[in-house]
This record gives sequence, structure tokens and C-alpha cells, in this order.
Amino acid sequence: MTGGARRLGRAIALALAREGYAVAVNYLTTPPERVKETEAEIAALGASCRSFKADVSKPEELSSLADRVSQEFGRVDLLVNNAAVFLPGAVDDVTPETWDRTLDINLKGPFFAAQAIGGRMREAGGGCIVNIASQGALQPFTQHIPYSVSKAGIVMLTRLLALALAPSVRVNAVAPGTIIVPGEEEGAPAKPRADTIPLKRYGTPEDIAQGVIYLAKAEYVTGIVLAVDGGATVG
Repeated sequence: MTGGARRLGRAIALALAREGYAVAVNYLTTPPERVKETEAEIAALGASCRSFKADVSKPEELSSLADRVSQEFGRVDLLVNNAAVFLPGAVDDVTPETWDRTLDINLKGPFFAAQAIGGRMREAGGGCIVNIASQGALQPFTQHIPYSVSKAGIVMLTRLLALALAPSVRVNAVAPGTIIVPGEEEGAPAKPRADTIPLKRYGTPEDIAQGVIYLAKAEYVTGIVLAVDGGATVG
């Protein structure tokens, strides 16, 4: 999985390990000691784990990553496209650099990861891709315009890939709502009051991991976007 060494990615990686998956953790900027901690946590659950450094915004590095993961594990059954940046950018503030970096990591990366891995999945007889979208794909985040655009692109990319890779490879997405990562409560971006969310609480990384696990197992589901947001997009 991309961006799997910390925060939301770490929670998903640990959930996959609990389900018996061998886990390939991609990272780029996470400190090596934090990567090792994640590896150790996964190993403590009895699962195999290897970490792989690669920049998901560069297709050639994703191709190399696919080669290395396949050599290590033999085949890939599940790809989780999680790596992303959440850069501020209101309409008068977005720079070309912010736009390009956000779209390169959040949208180009998942496409070329799916391109590199999806073909291998078809050759192996099947697989599953889960993209991490966002509530910002379904509702406009006016202070984070490139982010919202990139995640809206993930929604359409999910649908396109679901058709292009069917019937052997399923492709779905999870759209998290407001998620609070333990230890990051202070200094988090502005967020709605919890009592405005129908389920009256913020989400946790484990809530999102549950959505990923569901889509990994749901053998008759493809092309959907599963909103894991406490009802925020319908409330």
C-alpha cells in the first residue's frame, strides 16, 4: 500500500495484517525509524512485512516498486492507494507548484500505481484496488481547492478503472470524512463540530481501515465510493 508507514496508512496496514495479509509498505518522507516501528508492529501481529521507498508522483518509480514488491511477495492481491498531500489553497492562493504537487501525488500517483499493479493482477487471475478518496471529493473544500479536485478525480478514476480492469480486478474507493489521528488533535485543520455530524463523532483511522477491509472482501462490489464519514455527506 502507498503511504503506509504512518497516520491513516499505518492503521490500514495494521488492519490488513490482522486479516492475514502480507503487507508491502510504501513510504517516501516518513523517517526511517518510524518505518521500522510500523514494520515491527505488523510483524508482532504475525504478518510478513517489507517497506519500499518510492515517490508515487513518478511513474518510473511506481513501475520499479511494482517489480520489487512482486519479486518479494510473488503476487499482489490488493493495492491500497493511500499516499496523498493536503495542501491549503483557496482560489486566490493556489500556486502552480501547489496545484502540480497535489495532483501529481493524489491523482497521477494512484493511476500509475494501478497501471503498474493492475496488469499484474489480471495476469495472476484477479485482485482488488482500493483508492482513498475524501469527503472533499463529494463536497467542495473551498480552502483546499487542488485537494478537492484531486480527490474528485479519484472518484472518476475509480469508476473508469472498475470498467477497464473488470471482470478480474475490482476497483473501489473509500471517502473518509473528518478523521482525527491520535496525537494530532492539536493543530489539526479546521473541522466541523462533531455534533453537526449525524453520528455525533469524528472518525478514527480504524473506521477507515474497516471500510478498506470490507471492500477488499466484497467480491460482488466494484466501482463504488464508500463514504465513511458518519453521515456527513447526507446530513
